[in-house]
Amino acid sequence: MALAKKPYASVSMLLLENVNSASPYFISLTMFWRFGFHNPSVIDTLLDRGDVKLDEVLEEEDLLQEAKSHNQKLVDFLVKPDNLCLLIHYITAPDLEGNKRLKYPFLASEIMACEIPQILDAVVLEHRPLLESLWAYLDRPAAPRRRFGASDETEVGLDSMQASYFCKVISILMAKQTAEMLKFITAKPENIKKLLAHLQTSSIMDLLLTLIRMEELEEGKGIIQWLNDYGLLEDLIDRLDPYLDDDEHSIAQQCICEIIRMSQTSVQDSPSIGVNDIIIKLKSQPVMKKLTMFMLNTEAPNSTSALINGITIIIDLIRHNNSDVENDSSLNGNYGCQTSQIMRDMPVSLADMLKVLSDHVGDFNQLLLDPKSIKKSVSNAMGEQASLGFERLRICELFAELLHCSNMSNLNTTALNESLTPESPNPDQTQKSDENVCITKDDKPKPAHDNDDDLFSIGDYLKQKYVEHKVMPICVDLFFSFPWNNVLHYVVYDMLHQVFNGRVDKGLNRSLIISILKDGQLTDWIIKAQKLNDIESAKRKGTRLGYMGHLTFISDEIVKVFEGYPESILNTVKDDIDLDAWNKYCSGELRDTKERDRLPLGGARPNDDPDHISDDDEEGDEEDDSRGVPSQVSFKEKERENQVWVVYI
Repeated sequence: MALAKKPYASVSMLLLENVNSASPYFISLTMFWRFGFHNPSVIDTLLDRGDVKLDEVLEEEDLLQEAKSHNQKLVDFLVKPDNLCLLIHYITAPDLEGNKRLKYPFLASEIMACEIPQILDAVVLEHRPLLESLWAYLDRPAAPRRRFGASDETEVGLDSMQASYFCKVISILMAKQTAEMLKFITAKPENIKKLLAHLQTSSIMDLLLTLIRMEELEEGKGIIQWLNDYGLLEDLIDRLDPYLDDDEHSIAQQCICEIIRMSQTSVQDSPSIGVNDIIIKLKSQPVMKKLTMFMLNTEAPNSTSALINGITIIIDLIRHNNSDVENDSSLNGNYGCQTSQIMRDMPVSLADMLKVLSDHVGDFNQLLLDPKSIKKSVSNAMGEQASLGFERLRICELFAELLHCSNMSNLNTTALNESLTPESPNPDQTQKSDENVCITKDDKPKPAHDNDDDLFSIGDYLKQKYVEHKVMPICVDLFFSFPWNNVLHYVVYDMLHQVFNGRVDKGLNRSLIISILKDGQLTDWIIKAQKLNDIESAKRKGTRLGYMGHLTFISDEIVKVFEGYPESILNTVKDDIDLDAWNKYCSGELRDTKERDRLPLGGARPNDDPDHISDDDEEGDEEDDSRGVPSQVSFKEKERENQVWVVYI
């Protein structure tokens, strides 16, 4: 039998494979390597010379391979002070010539990435001036903050490639020598300013986030406090100024959102640094007022970008600090959360943030009616369509998330003025005030309230503003005005689902439902949309309108509300809606749609037993046989029974 051929690295390996281990040939071959008759490492040969220089070693092809294997000769050579100094210099050297400009910084950073203990200890512990010279890379001129519309031809800043090498080395040093590196960085307050000055370089932003993550380690406790004390959040919020460029807004948004995700309190099993000073300051009234001012400054040239990025920050803050997703009656509509998530016991209170945004509901609502930036039309698969615009979509998403936030239990158990944190709290009392937001019992009598708004919980205060400014009716109008924007449909349906499934016996949820049905005329909109859909579907090559699937769900919610609350809801709105038309729709088109949607998409399932024949089939076969013709059951009826129905959502 022929043997399959195997590839061999050398003739010697072929001999070793086929020679008996007891033969003298095998012994001779093994002694060939044992006594050093193989080719020695080029690096070892080079280092045996007494006058070898670092540049010569860097030119060797197998340098990194030897460094990764921690070649002792190479390590002893590299830790020499002169060589180590030159190696650190090459990482960020700005004046290298020829191929050295790209090659040497890469090799130097890769050698440091090999995590050779002797080299790392030498840089951090034994020769501190080397670390200082490396950190001095951040002293180079930084690019100024870009103003909106300004030319960037004269822009300066760090070279992105060299910056990535620098950040790679610093990150490795922080991982391996955490305590010493954090002591070095926090020793000088200006170090945080150096990082923030170069935040336009993506690798520097990654380094800052790596520094924040050090809070998870025992040796890194306190780094968040240091960053907060020296103005990290203030600098990031200032970058959302609507007079600055889109890139500045994006940098601030990405950095803040990453801090929010690292500090999440919603999912216990996920890694988190927990509630910290940066998050507490972010949700405070002064910071939220400043952020809202930037977002709503319609006179600024780049306010739309500030608005969109600011909304992204707020939505992330709500989603990653949801205190009671398990108890949220509107959970099924909460995009971004799962029912199986285990909630943390002590999430941060968002009462201050919700109060500030509630006061500006009217301003956000006005942007839905009169957006600053919008295209007249856009082209898609359905032809030329009116443009909703990202600005209005994000505002609708903000309204939906604020509604989720208002349903949190810790925002509905205390009066409005008791839920808020003082704008200038005593630092020693800040943590206590956040933890005690949820207190529902008080031994002392409550003072009289001068303002009726103070009688509301903060959650109901938001809903009162929604009713006052007719937020829900306007969102309903947008839903039907853009029949092909499924993202908008999903967001508005989420809002309606929350309201219709909320409690009617307490709070202002009942007022929201009545506002939707009376001011928003939702039932009339649904009936008109059904008629319009019937017209479009009847056309040649016609299709169902894009919101019809959501309309079925919304109609079901309305039916449940009318059946569940005939006195408090139905009797209140019966004079303002066409109940006869609604009942006709429910008993006609809605019922037909639900029955059709219950049919299997592939038709009736065939019987699994091929030998099973019903009595009716046997009688039919006998009659057909007596006539001598095959059974002629109406094939058109069979096709109708097995027709595939597709619901376009």
